Amino acid sequence: MKLVLLLVLVSVAVCVGALLLLITRARDKRLLLNAVRAAYSDAPDGIGISVLCSGVSDPAQIENLLSPEYARYEVIVVLDGRHHVAEFAALVGRYRMIRVEWTHSGELEVEGVRSLGRSRKRHFRRLVLVDRVRGSAAGDFDAAAAVATYDYLLPVSAGQFLLPGTIERLVAELGEGPPGTLGLVQSHLGEPAALLSREAVVAAGGFGMHPLRVVPRNRRRTLWEPLLTVPFSRRRLSGRLRGLLAALLTTAFIAVSAAGWWWASAVFATLALVWAGGEYAARLADETAPSASGRLVAWRRLFKQYYGTKNFPIS
Repeated sequence: MKLVLLLVLVSVAVCVGALLLLITRARDKRLLLNAVRAAYSDAPDGIGISVLCSGVSDPAQIENLLSPEYARYEVIVVLDGRHHVAEFAALVGRYRMIRVEWTHSGELEVEGVRSLGRSRKRHFRRLVLVDRVRGSAAGDFDAAAAVATYDYLLPVSAGQFLLPGTIERLVAELGEGPPGTLGLVQSHLGEPAALLSREAVVAAGGFGMHPLRVVPRNRRRTLWEPLLTVPFSRRRLSGRLRGLLAALLTTAFIAVSAAGWWWASAVFATLALVWAGGEYAARLADETAPSASGRLVAWRRLFKQYYGTKNFPIS
């Protein structure tokens, strides 16, 4: 029994060590690509990415999503203008949205769309605003995909922010092989993120039909690095609690080692290794998260300027 336990603990330790190695290599690759960002800022092979937003109305989050300097890139925000009146008005005023004709490819079934808006400002042309009756997130993503310009789609929900260099990192990953080689690029570190090809979404019949399942394994790629983050995740332990946990693990390991209980020592050592790996991944995901003060200032500034406006060009 003890031999089996020891083999299991060794296997866990090896897996954690391999995962940490993958995370470290991914971080180094990301830093390298950030250093030479200018080399691939002109959309190699015409690769374009459309960010699809459901329930996103936070000005700070939208500014974050618009921040990438990549050329072939757009952000499509789907929001119910009659249910979120103040937020919708703030977006219309901030980006000077005007109503344009609603047309889509017909590849996906879309319902509840009232209107489509684009910005008058040249430097905000990459922003698209869809006024749709409030429904499921999958329906919002389908509506955004129906008007998306580019062939790769990145769904984003409320509260999720892009980490610096995320879009460029995804483009670099897509550009490593022949065009159309990958149908899915995903990351489970930080906030789970999945970049899907339009082909996969259409083949599945929309986001409500779990399009990740239709992508063959040879067309998938997993990035061992965070792509999305949230400013305050309730799943994160507080600093004091993390320190207390580390102290307890250390104390328990010393106590059982002094007592000569080698199997208990192995268990605590493995737990400490797993905990350290999780902390390392969480630190990478949180190191560039937006601050709460920045989001609050953005809200106050926009509502002070646009709150109460009666001009709704696209509602």
